[in-house]
Amino acid sequence: MMALVGSYDTAVLVSGDGDLAYAVDAVSYRGVRVEVVSLRSMTSDSLINVADRYIDLEMIKDDIQKTSRSNYAYRPLSGLSLMEEHEDR
Repeated sequence: MMALVGSYDTAVLVSGDGDLAYAVDAVSYRGVRVEVVSLRSMTSDSLINVADRYIDLEMIKDDIQKTSRSNYAYRPLSGLSLMEEHEDR
């Protein structure tokens, strides 16, 4: 994050680790916009406080979750038997 600070204008940090608050604060001071994306229950208050924007994954879960495809037919891997033979050796 720090080494490339002159190469980007926005950083998206997918973490809730409060140990990163110092780095976020440092790059923000150098003009970088920092957005933190994480689950609120696993995110440090200090990290949220230094970020320019905080996005709680729980609040956008419906928009980003994988949807099932009803027309998708399951196909087993064709190379599975080759893998089993390799494991037997």
